[in-house]
Amino acid sequence: MTPRRFLCLLPVVAALVALQPASAERAPATNSSNMRLDYSLIDTTAGRTHSDIAFWGNIAVAGNYDGFRVFNTQTQQLITTKLCRGPQNDVSLWEHNGRLLLFLSNDTPQTNGATTCSALRSSDTSACGPACFEGIRIFDLTDPANPVLIRSVYTDCGSHTHTLIPDPANSRLLLYISSYPGSTGPNCASPFRKISIVQVPLDSPETASVLSQPQLTANVPGCHDITVFLAIHKAAASCANEGQIWDITDPANPGTTNPVHVTASGVNYWHSAEFTWDGQYVVWDDESFTGTCQSGGDGRIRVFRVSDAALMSSFMIPRAQSSYCSVHNGNIIPVAGRYLLVAAWYYGGTSVVDFTNPAQPQEIAYYDADGAPTTGEVWSSYWYNGRIYANDMRRGQDVFTLAVPYSPYAATWPHLNAQTQENLLPPSITSTMPVARLTRGAGALAP
Repeated sequence: MTPRRFLCLLPVVAALVALQPASAERAPATNSSNMRLDYSLIDTTAGRTHSDIAFWGNIAVAGNYDGFRVFNTQTQQLITTKLCRGPQNDVSLWEHNGRLLLFLSNDTPQTNGATTCSALRSSDTSACGPACFEGIRIFDLTDPANPVLIRSVYTDCGSHTHTLIPDPANSRLLLYISSYPGSTGPNCASPFRKISIVQVPLDSPETASVLSQPQLTANVPGCHDITVFLAIHKAAASCANEGQIWDITDPANPGTTNPVHVTASGVNYWHSAEFTWDGQYVVWDDESFTGTCQSGGDGRIRVFRVSDAALMSSFMIPRAQSSYCSVHNGNIIPVAGRYLLVAAWYYGGTSVVDFTNPAQPQEIAYYDADGAPTTGEVWSSYWYNGRIYANDMRRGQDVFTLAVPYSPYAATWPHLNAQTQENLLPPSITSTMPVARLTRGAGALAP
């Protein structure tokens, strides 16, 4: 995510009110008054699970277990739905010399999946050896309406998620492949204890291949997700039973066998992480299915100091839910003066958490879709160029406006792969602007 510019908070002259297209679909919801639904691209396909999102300019790709959807963030229109079975279809994007590439993770073996995009869920298989494919698929998305599969790279135990690392010195991209034992495919036996690195030559992505398989420390079975911050040469790896910080000064040889071990009591599953844009803190997300959303519940975020991995605080959204609620995928808004985390909380909806004081996080905005056509269950929520984009497992895409008492605010980016943070931004905690707080009972921000 290369920021084009960084804007300090400025006073607003009028309240922000999002433009509401007449065709926007709306759902009954509970929400703070400063978090408004802008538009939705509802998908009512029975049984479809929506997953992650990536952005390049005005093009957004939203993965789902049956394939992916492409939409235009400017026109707010769905461009195409590509059926290409391969749970969970984690996505990322990169453009080179006018050619837009889409990378798609597949961790459920697919019959003939290296060359065929099946539209059928029956293509999911149990372990079936070389006749089935799992790993990374590469599409040419230069024409967003006509995605073309150009390469499939098999990786051991498939690819649950992947993280894109540009390596311009070697004219290539590197993909860190996260997978772990317990999946149905071959080469998943315990102890797994490794990641795969796929190299993608920028001028010939059709020749992408596995570069190496770095080993992990003996105490972790594998990693679920990896967030890299290129400017500080660090990766925050979420490895099921602990977090780890790796040195990635040489991105082709990450320091997986000599990490900083990050631990905390009460974490059920180390799922994902987000660095603050000044590189001072990292938030780790606990994906837990053992309790409901409440202020004392599990499935919390935990804020750590990067320099010494010290735990600063933990936080759970305060709204009770009838089912499980834990933090899943999110990112941090690149705004001066504050640390603001946008994240998906499954049944808890999309939340914005202010942790400008790392010891005292507080929720300042939220939107929890509930009702037609189905109850919301949010997988990913990301800030991108002035809006919050949520990929809801059941609903599809919901897009929100966050109304704050300051505008303009935050950086703009030419692209967003949420697990690839690129440039340092000015320290967030040096601003003299007031920290907003949630007005008791009203749900509005007050300076």
